[in-house]
Amino acid sequence: MDKPEKRIIYLINDYCKGELSIEKAEELKIWLKEDVEHQEIFKHYHFLYKETRTIDFLEQMDTEKLWSAISNKISPKTRKLQLWFPYAASVAVIAILSVFLFLEYRSGVDFSKDYNFAQVAEIGSKKAVLTLADGSKMQLYEQLEQSISEVDGTRISKNTTNNLTYNSTVSTRSKLIYNRIEVPRGGEYALTLSDGTKVWLNAESELRYPVNFKKTKRDVFLIGEAYFEVAHNKKVPFTVHIHDSQVKVLGTKFNISGYEDQEFIATTLVEGCVEVNILSQHKLLKPGYQSIINRGREDILVSEVDTHLYTSWVEGVFEFEATDLEYIMAQLGRWYNVKFFFNEESLKHIRFKGAIKRDKPIEFALDLIEKISDVNFAIKDDYIIVGRP
Repeated sequence: MDKPEKRIIYLINDYCKGELSIEKAEELKIWLKEDVEHQEIFKHYHFLYKETRTIDFLEQMDTEKLWSAISNKISPKTRKLQLWFPYAASVAVIAILSVFLFLEYRSGVDFSKDYNFAQVAEIGSKKAVLTLADGSKMQLYEQLEQSISEVDGTRISKNTTNNLTYNSTVSTRSKLIYNRIEVPRGGEYALTLSDGTKVWLNAESELRYPVNFKKTKRDVFLIGEAYFEVAHNKKVPFTVHIHDSQVKVLGTKFNISGYEDQEFIATTLVEGCVEVNILSQHKLLKPGYQSIINRGREDILVSEVDTHLYTSWVEGVFEFEATDLEYIMAQLGRWYNVKFFFNEESLKHIRFKGAIKRDKPIEFALDLIEKISDVNFAIKDDYIIVGRP
């Protein structure tokens, strides 16, 4: 291995550990800009680092062989990398952008100023876009009654409280037709499917579902986060597909969170029974338990939790219990449609306990966090910077 390659691995390793100095960040930034292939190498290496973050990566990996494998676009963990590569790539792209943002937003930020955070963030509201079977899109406006007719005769109605309802009909079509509802950042929405199942979609989430289900199965496809109250039907299981995992139920209440930029898929069971599946692995959950699938791995971790912490958003409240600030900022960012940037890696792991009402301005949440955590907030461009004076 050439000396420059060792140097790059050293820089990437420091970046992953949050120990990259301003000078090293500039060196890595220059290397990334030199060639698109450099960015591809960074993507693969960053993902593999995250896969082995419990060990000292540089000491226990053969970096020369690893560099060669990555350069040839062949991973030592081919199966897992291929399975999760869309996620790995998205995380790595974010990481590359973070390197570029690191220099700009780490210095020159004035935390002593009195900022008007409403300039860059607004309270979320009930809004979504509905895509019909023919591809046409409809904006679902707040406090407005709407009635829609699908090609199979199904009537879709929206009331003034912003709930979308599918009125089941006997379809003569042999092929399922699908609708898709997309909730943007700064939004939320609720709908009732044709079988009576109720779904609450959180910000930056998407659900694809049949207008009418088949007699033998009920399958829906989720990106993001949703809370389900599934209509009981012991003959026809209800399955939520999210990334490469599935949650199967007969009738129950549960929450699923699996955002594209999130390292895990969490299924939290409130009532009933669900089966969580990933490849050849499966686990049954009891009420009060949560399963975690760490993306890039095949095992399913199960633990007992306070389910209200994971479902309170449906009732208009964020509740946190010993939660990393990075996760909290991600939640707030989706709801208030704002981007956060940490100018110190260590700040991401500060833990916070508390409750924040979703109908409050973002200043309320930030002020509360500032009072009980050793962090401050500032505005630079359209980012809210998380740091220390």
